[in-house]
Amino acid sequence: MVVEEKVQAVLVAASGVTALVPAARIKLPGDWQELPRPYIVHFPVSMEATHVHNEGLMELRAWPFYQVSCFGNTYSSAKAAAVAVRDALGDYKGSDGTVMFLRGEHYGGFEADVRVHQIIQEYEIWEAL
Repeated sequence: MVVEEKVQAVLVAASGVTALVPAARIKLPGDWQELPRPYIVHFPVSMEATHVHNEGLMELRAWPFYQVSCFGNTYSSAKAAAVAVRDALGDYKGSDGTVMFLRGEHYGGFEADVRVHQIIQEYEIWEAL
């Protein structure tokens, strides 16, 4: 399973997220300007391989920056979705050795032409291979 599929699976399985944003509106990048709000778009920004010692040499894959953007008609709807995402991904530890944690969050602004607010979160994700 690729990292995008893992993040998607965690988000759609989180009842706090899907109570605010239906699973059908949690997407990878695309032309989503007409998608009903709120919605979430997520994608890896960068990836690097690394090795650690854990009773021998263990290969890891790391995404130092994995972006999750929450969009809403209002600031409060975008922020509520971001809080739910943070609750789902912020300290995630998967049974397959995947860990995710929040690096930072900021307000992406209000795009007046399409009247949408954006909250941007950056996660760091590590996978044991």
